Amino acid sequence: MNRRGFFSNLFNRRREGDPLFFGIQCVINVYGEDTLRAQLYQVINQQMPTESPGEKFMFYKRITAVLRENIHFFEYGYWDYITDADDATAEFDDWVAGIEATAATVPEELGREVDEAYRMSSEKDYVVVTLALILEYTPSLTQFMEMVEGIAEDDYFTPSGFQTLVEAVNYVDFEYSIGDAVFIMPGNDQDGFSWSDMRSEGWDYLKPIMGTIGL
Repeated sequence: MNRRGFFSNLFNRRREGDPLFFGIQCVINVYGEDTLRAQLYQVINQQMPTESPGEKFMFYKRITAVLRENIHFFEYGYWDYITDADDATAEFDDWVAGIEATAATVPEELGREVDEAYRMSSEKDYVVVTLALILEYTPSLTQFMEMVEGIAEDDYFTPSGFQTLVEAVNYVDFEYSIGDAVFIMPGNDQDGFSWSDMRSEGWDYLKPIMGTIGL
């Protein structure tokens, strides 16, 4: 059975309101000099904790628009899609807690001087963007789910696959959002990660994103 058929059978047995998890993390090569980091930082910092579902939708639409423009510069990535009700919430909590624990927000993690306890290099070639969503299962999410489930296994870690994942976020109905989180790492508008940082311990789950975007 292929992935699409497997998930279709799972959803046929689900109850409305059961949680499902979707998370995507992309490592973008900004070559040290760019406006992407500041652009994303500005968008993310404008988010309000009490946004309506419509405002939340527009917020993510802005994020995905920026990401789509930079798909060609995605070098590494990871994503997950969990439909088990028990595992979905735990995975969302793990993603959020793990990123909050490692996001660079203190002086020792930032700037030109390298503190070896935090960073391998002061070069700033990469920015890491993470989206994590915990959603209630509902037929309103059908198009979102079909886009994610429809990605061929060979495209799981290609620019084309990640483009579909990013675009799928625009089909989320935030009326059915239990929780969501967006992170830009490092956690400021000026710093970045080096190639050495991205190859160091703690980032080994990332997969190279290779291939071309289909026309």
